[in-house]
Amino acid sequence: MTSSADAALTRLSRDGQTETEDRMLGAHAPARPGAPMRGNLGLARFFAVPGQIVSVLVLVMPLLVALYMSFTDWTPTRGSLLDASFVGFENYSELLIYDSRFLEAVTRTVLISVVCLAFEFTLGLGLAVLFLREFRGKAILFSAFLTPMMILPVVVGYTFWMLFQSNGPINQVIALVAGEGAMPEWFRSAPLAIATVIVTEVWHWTPLFFLILLSGLNAVPENPVRAAVILGASPRQVFWRVVLPMLKPVIIVAFVIRGMEVIKLFDEVFMLTRGGPGTATETISLYIYKLAFNDFQLAYGAAAAFLVLIGTLVIINFMLLPVRDQLLEARR
Repeated sequence: MTSSADAALTRLSRDGQTETEDRMLGAHAPARPGAPMRGNLGLARFFAVPGQIVSVLVLVMPLLVALYMSFTDWTPTRGSLLDASFVGFENYSELLIYDSRFLEAVTRTVLISVVCLAFEFTLGLGLAVLFLREFRGKAILFSAFLTPMMILPVVVGYTFWMLFQSNGPINQVIALVAGEGAMPEWFRSAPLAIATVIVTEVWHWTPLFFLILLSGLNAVPENPVRAAVILGASPRQVFWRVVLPMLKPVIIVAFVIRGMEVIKLFDEVFMLTRGGPGTATETISLYIYKLAFNDFQLAYGAAAAFLVLIGTLVIINFMLLPVRDQLLEARR
């Protein structure tokens, strides 16, 4: 009897000790990874809500106001926007059907963009391939080639405006080589004025292509290249048939990033030519600027801006089609 009581007491003491240890471990045990932390979540929401409200007020609200404005005939000289007449799609139809200046500005912007992108890609790819090799002064030249894209567009435009003056450095060099009679009037001829815009834009943004493509080339895996060399491929064949196809996503992303910027071309054109001679170099951004701030046709200009936005979205999505599945799959 005594031994049975002692065994029961021993069992109870062990159970109590085990329960106490479990409680102590439970109090200090780390939380499970998937366990919700309601206090921290509430604090995160508290700090996130003000930022979201500011984003809505700064980004979404002006966009909605501009969208509503594009369906009215409002100008600042007619009082409040709330008193403006609702005209529906009249502004849009007039831009697309009757406004030849708008259509010419869109066409001109697209042509300038295509030429600039072609030159920037070619020069950027050439520089990227060159910098795959080791040579003296590589670090210094790398920094020097990246410097142009760090300069403000307004400063670049003003600098090239001075370079292309009638008595500027470029014409002085031409005079030394071919005589004073060969000096062109860069800003009085439409083709030459467009050429100055293209040269300025290419000089300014070729480093962006160079940087992106160089990063892509350095990330190309070595095994396919070595396999092609072992199979007897020449360096040219390796580049065109092995390296360049693997660079396809990088190239497309570079074109997308740069394409979105060149379509908005404004600063350099404004500083170089103001859109002249006449409207020969007037880009779509410059035309919308003149509509809104020179002619005070804010509703009409808003409609033009939304047409450009829609067109840009269509073009960018079309450019991303070849690599969209690959990018989304990588993200998952």
